[in-house]
Amino acid sequence: MTPTPTPQDEIAALRMALETIAGRLHGIASRTDAAQIAAEVLRLNDAVRAGAQGLLRPGNHPQDFAALLLAASDPANGGPPA
Repeated sequence: MTPTPTPQDEIAALRMALETIAGRLHGIASRTDAAQIAAEVLRLNDAVRAGAQGLLRPGNHPQDFAALLLAASDPANGGPPA
C-alpha cells in the first residue's frame, strides 16, 4: 500500500514539477520561489474543492463549476459593464 503523502510531500513534488517545466512552458524563470507557488496552488485547490463539496459530482462537466459560481454570485456584480 502506498503511504498517503503529507502536505510537505505534496509541496515538494509540485515544486519539483514547477522547477522542471516552468522554463519549458513559459520560457522564463520565475522570480517567486517554486515552493511558495506550489503551496499557494495547493491551498487554492483545497479551497475550491471545499467550496464545491457536495455541489458537484465527479461526472459533472467542467462548465458546471462555472454555472455554480454564477448561481452563487452577488447579484450586484451581474450588471452590464460600465
